[in-house]
Amino acid sequence: MKMIKSPYFIITILSSILFVPFLGSVHLFDWDEINFAEAAREMIITGNYKNITINFEPFWEKPPLFIWFQVICMKIFGINEFAARLPNAVCGIVTFNLIYFIGKKLFNQKLAIWWILLYAGSFTPHFYFKSGIIDPWYNLFIFLSIFQLFEASENEKKRRLNFMFCGIFLGLALLTKGPVAILISGLCGFVFLISNKFKMYFDIKDLLILLLFTAILPLFWFLPDWLKGDFWFTSEFLKYQIELFQKPVASHGQPWFYHPLVLVLGCFPAIIISMPYLLRRKENISFLTWMQILFWVTLVIFSIVTTKIVHYSSLCYLPATFIGAYFLSKNIKFYLWQNFLILLVGLFYSVAFAFVFFIGFSTTFKEKIISLINDEFVVQNILAPTQWKGYEIAFAFIFLIITLGGFATNLKKPNNKAIKIWLISQTVFIFLILIFMLPKIENHVQGSIISFYKTLKGRDVYVETIGFKSYAHYFYTARHKPANDDYLQNEIKRYCIRNNWDKTIKLNENIRNKINGFKQTLLFSQTVNKPVYFVCKIGNNEYLDTAKQFKLVFNQGGYRVYEKK
Repeated sequence: MKMIKSPYFIITILSSILFVPFLGSVHLFDWDEINFAEAAREMIITGNYKNITINFEPFWEKPPLFIWFQVICMKIFGINEFAARLPNAVCGIVTFNLIYFIGKKLFNQKLAIWWILLYAGSFTPHFYFKSGIIDPWYNLFIFLSIFQLFEASENEKKRRLNFMFCGIFLGLALLTKGPVAILISGLCGFVFLISNKFKMYFDIKDLLILLLFTAILPLFWFLPDWLKGDFWFTSEFLKYQIELFQKPVASHGQPWFYHPLVLVLGCFPAIIISMPYLLRRKENISFLTWMQILFWVTLVIFSIVTTKIVHYSSLCYLPATFIGAYFLSKNIKFYLWQNFLILLVGLFYSVAFAFVFFIGFSTTFKEKIISLINDEFVVQNILAPTQWKGYEIAFAFIFLIITLGGFATNLKKPNNKAIKIWLISQTVFIFLILIFMLPKIENHVQGSIISFYKTLKGRDVYVETIGFKSYAHYFYTARHKPANDDYLQNEIKRYCIRNNWDKTIKLNENIRNKINGFKQTLLFSQTVNKPVYFVCKIGNNEYLDTAKQFKLVFNQGGYRVYEKK
């Protein structure tokens, strides 16, 4: 009975209800979700759990920890969308229990509950726990490393232990996504030192402990190669991390204000509620200062970095939701500008939901929108056959009511009960749109081509994309590891030998591009021993349309598939 009454038991049950159901109801999104799931699938097929591969070739962009989590889930639940996303659902359950624990320990139960409600009731923070991307676990490990630095700055007696755990969490973060975690935590520690007028909260022994325990876990992954004198993978891995800072990778260049805009729209309403305290220094509360520093260090770093992806600023979610919870716990009346910004963003979402519905459901509206679009691929995405029933328009009106209710509530004196109803309503709303609207949106974006890939599942065929990068054809055709006598692989090996390249391991991006060009030329021009399918986006298919050896076998949703005769 005591366990049932425990707040942690209640949080675990409620967060499980929020994050676990319907995880497999939508295809994995290309690139990031499918990328990691495909790496996990290939680990299971090859039995090689140390080295990450994509298309059974070395993949150096990400470390393996999150992929190992997916492997465990796939071993239990099969290779599917549910298993690929389950690790983040678990992360959501763990995160909610941890922020409740930290909020209650440092402040009170009231703030802890606000923290959970703000996190659950904000769009992208909620959504990420139902996704198959790396960032939720990565963000949690970095946050926990910062929490240990905070604890070390507050309690000298346990300082060594805190620096040890900080190192462990940083090592886990490094194994999840990469060394940027060390940069972020290091900068946060340095900025706190400045804000604290260089009052030292560590010594050289603390730093040595931190470095030692940061290195221990990653070394289990890197060391076997180093002992063999092989530093190629480490070199390529670090080179890729540096490239993310130096230049836009994979067409992900965006303006400097990209991440602030993403946060205002995605982390709504938590980010707006937190705004009055994002820079305020009058409170003189250490943990609040650490969270402010974490928020701004993350935002500034990833606004400077040339590669800008929506996931990068997701580390702001934990500090932003805490700062918002702190604001709510103070029973302060919302500022007028805050309230009108909430109304503005809420109206934007209501219009967006209505717009998406009418594009899918109304032929007349669809035709008007299409007449304004010059991109034929986008037009065909819109025209992809999707079963809009008509009830989906209700979501636009429901969210409008939620927004107006929140606006009216916040105009008056603080009313904790009304604000909780507003945030719970948002939480339920997000839960429902992910069930009823997201599958339809996904179908417009990629559902058609993935449905085609699934018709090839298990067949011994070659499937290649032309003119765009994708991982979907690997995962959804369940591509086999090439056999030793595979014609295409043997031709590629001969090509590599002629150029003195090591096909088995040491391929940089430039050499891979040359090999892919050779492979496509070979599949275009030579007779091979398997059926060959080429996938391209509409508008990039002139050669395939005119060449006699290709037959159009699929044309839907902006994608065309040609089979070689």
